[in-house]
Amino acid sequence: MRDRIIEAAIEAGELLLRAASEGVRVMGKGTGHELVTSADLASQDLLQNRLRSVRPDAAFVGEEGWDGRLPDGPCWIVDPLDGTTNFAHGYPAWSVSIAFSEGGGVMEAGCVHDPARRETFSAVRGRGAFLNGRPVSVTTVTGLSSCLLATGFPYHRSLESPGADLGVLDYFLRRVQGIRRGGSAAIDLAYVACGRLDGFWEEHLKPWDMAAGALLVEEAGGEVSAYAGGRWTPASGGIAASGPRVHRDLVSGIESSRRR
Repeated sequence: MRDRIIEAAIEAGELLLRAASEGVRVMGKGTGHELVTSADLASQDLLQNRLRSVRPDAAFVGEEGWDGRLPDGPCWIVDPLDGTTNFAHGYPAWSVSIAFSEGGGVMEAGCVHDPARRETFSAVRGRGAFLNGRPVSVTTVTGLSSCLLATGFPYHRSLESPGADLGVLDYFLRRVQGIRRGGSAAIDLAYVACGRLDGFWEEHLKPWDMAAGALLVEEAGGEVSAYAGGRWTPASGGIAASGPRVHRDLVSGIESSRRR
């Protein structure tokens, strides 16, 4: 299954690279600053067709056209283009994310493919995490002062409100070596899994933003929690992920500084 997921992600990535070079139609999506492009839709159609042949019995949960419910049984959780705003602006930080669950919110297999860098992160539960076929692991830093963290900002921003919990951002800005905002949560989680980042947190995420990346972090030896604390599931609405030695500090920092 992992090989076929990787093949589908790479094929979708090639489609997106062609679309980026040829030009895409960009549209607004709902309210706020969120975008969708013709490439998002084409990538999702391709992935839905490819993954249906892998597990015909599995439901398909994709970013485009989701009805807000997660099925109880087997399902694919797919982001056909994570980082659409980056993609639309020609900023090369976007990915294809695919996860598979047999049910109960537990991810069994996943892949995050970065077409621009030709990097493919993959994991199967109980078998470790890999980058282009090589095993990867999270960092072993022991304190926030040594950490490079990443986060993201929500689309529902306005002049009246930034939409993000700036108290959490302020808390970590004062305590860590640096904070990055890449624009693709799937890539950020993959970078935690391979040790490029020590941790990542973000509120206001959807299942497809987190599903594959969460499995990567766990299989790379890291820890994953819901943004608001407790066990992470695809329906958690946010995530905190890091190496095991700083995870308690990451979670407690969020808890002590976020708005109630």
